[in-house]
Amino acid sequence: MDAQLLQRLKDARGNEVVFVSHCLLDENVRYPGGAFHSGAAPEMLPVVRSGVGIYQMPCPEVRAWGGVRKRWLLQAYGLRDSPLYRLRRPLFWFFILRTRLSYLGLARSVAREIDRYRDAGVLLSGVVGIGASPSCGVHTTLDLRCSFETVANCPLAQINRNLINDRAVVACRTPGEGLFIRLLRKQLQRRGISVRYLEHDLIAEMQGIAQPLQLER
Repeated sequence: MDAQLLQRLKDARGNEVVFVSHCLLDENVRYPGGAFHSGAAPEMLPVVRSGVGIYQMPCPEVRAWGGVRKRWLLQAYGLRDSPLYRLRRPLFWFFILRTRLSYLGLARSVAREIDRYRDAGVLLSGVVGIGASPSCGVHTTLDLRCSFETVANCPLAQINRNLINDRAVVACRTPGEGLFIRLLRKQLQRRGISVRYLEHDLIAEMQGIAQPLQLER
């Protein structure tokens, strides 16, 4: 009955979707100093034109780090000028624990969404993460301890966009998966779902290098 009804209701949908990191469609959620375009990354325009559906995954850092402005993250900037500086190590581990718990719930939610698309017969072309992101990195991530210590030890009056990007991001990137992508992969594996992971490199974006997405078609 369902198959017959769906056949009669057949429409223009392409039954193909790609799950993308939130900031590829909206750089307003990036860490302060990390947006290099006013809105969406230009690489998303060919994806829209291709006819593939785009699922914008929630930004895990917005969920865990205090909203779009990431107020919990900002409190680490120039921490050496604060009485809390002596407590930075226990504060860092509390921050990591809180992040892990938040990301786990979000990874489960996104995995369920992917499962629903598959049940509906929609092809998943891939999951696109952000290289050099501590959350959404696929091949490269960020050493959060290195980054945290960098921003915490810099006098607040000296912090600017170049310093954050050069010292706290570029200098602290490391091979590996971001925490959210790692948790999402595990959740999908438990459901028996194999997914192709792609990476949009934040460092290349900083340098103005175009990165066409090669979706599996």
